[in-house]
Amino acid sequence: MPPSLETCPGCGIALPVETGPTHPYMRGSAACWRGYGALLAAQYQDPRRMRFHQIVVDAYAAQHPDGDDPRAIRSVAIHLMTLALFLERDVDPAEGTRLHRRMVERPVFRRLRRPDAGRPRTLSFVHVPLDGDPAVARDRAYEWGRSVWAAWGPEQDVVRGWLETSGMA
Repeated sequence: MPPSLETCPGCGIALPVETGPTHPYMRGSAACWRGYGALLAAQYQDPRRMRFHQIVVDAYAAQHPDGDDPRAIRSVAIHLMTLALFLERDVDPAEGTRLHRRMVERPVFRRLRRPDAGRPRTLSFVHVPLDGDPAVARDRAYEWGRSVWAAWGPEQDVVRGWLETSGMA
């Protein structure tokens, strides 16, 4: 008998129902959180994959926003800001941690309304292969990142404004 499926409320992917931990302020299913963890593990094991690791982290975080928790609001803002820098300005994703430190110093973010809420999303962490050629994984991570950034289209000008006021534009 096939397992029951559950749709992740963050990315919309259908995965077998499982119990287990989830992120404290990202809205996702336990199966999605576990699968994302497996992708992170694959990245940490290969220095070539670590060069685009921040794209993966940003795409996942921006795809799993959750409510009015200040940590969630700041997380979505910061991850969208770096996605914008990587995808629109060709900033090296290896700079992600340094950029995030600068962004956290920005005093005010507001909750963004996810425009694709309730609609199916086409790409998620499963788009990025866990093994094989790192160049393929990189291309897939960028495709996923671009799809997440595009999904936030109506809020992109707000994110660009945050970059400008943070001195990163």
